[in-house]
Amino acid sequence: MAGPAENGQNRELPALPAVVPEGVGAQITEIKMDGIQLAAARLYGAGFGRRQVMLKLLDHLAPAERPGKRDRTQEEREAQARHKLRRWEKTQKFRDLVYEVAVVKLDMDVPQILEGVSNRAKRGRVDAARLALEVTGRHNPKGEQQAPNITVQIANIPRPE
Repeated sequence: MAGPAENGQNRELPALPAVVPEGVGAQITEIKMDGIQLAAARLYGAGFGRRQVMLKLLDHLAPAERPGKRDRTQEEREAQARHKLRRWEKTQKFRDLVYEVAVVKLDMDVPQILEGVSNRAKRGRVDAARLALEVTGRHNPKGEQQAPNITVQIANIPRPE
């Protein structure tokens, strides 16, 4: 068990660029995006809509205070943030990142999905039982495969007398 940290050993967690776990996919490591785009991709991948993503990341997408310029109203900031998200959504790299994050989330949900199938199968659902047996390799929906019938034909070869 770890003990308390010594003075000067307390460190902050990494900033937003570390929001995508390592090993998510080779494509993600090749994509050069800032932390805001990665955070937006994670939120999209988790199932949030554009408005929800915009509201959660509003201060990062469209800051209120800009040095040397007038402050924007809430409506102007929201419009700019929506525009920025729409622009990102049109890029293939951003959509690929959202897809990778969503696939990782789905892959992590597989044990719960299989548990649900198992529970339904135990209650008598034939389709769930069949799916569970197919996944475990105990049932083949196409039936047993028979060996093909092989016929060897020898023609135009003189027979010995």
